[in-house]
Amino acid sequence: MGDSLSVMQGIGPEEEITTLRSARFFEELIEPIRQILEKHGASLAVFKQECVITFPAGTVKQRLYLVVLTDRYRVTFPDGYSLYEYTSIRVEGYSSVLFLLDEFPLWVQHAYGRGN
Repeated sequence: MGDSLSVMQGIGPEEEITTLRSARFFEELIEPIRQILEKHGASLAVFKQECVITFPAGTVKQRLYLVVLTDRYRVTFPDGYSLYEYTSIRVEGYSSVLFLLDEFPLWVQHAYGRGN
């Protein structure tokens, strides 16, 4: 995958990740995100105010930067797919999740970044 974030080098050891809690995704993105995650062996549980991603065995995360207010991680699935996790000391318990647009249907790519 030719994403610009994949060139970032991790600075810490890899550690296994099994779940990740995030604030609830925009409603129109829930099904495309679910499809991306299922394609790579993960699942998505959606609740009133949050989403929980459960990763397949062998998924690891690695810190990307030393930052004071946020920690940034690359989360790598066993099949090589990556997404990115951002945690903030200001929002305890939740992570922000960054997916690469290439994995989304074209209507999402146009609406959220490409072809605007």
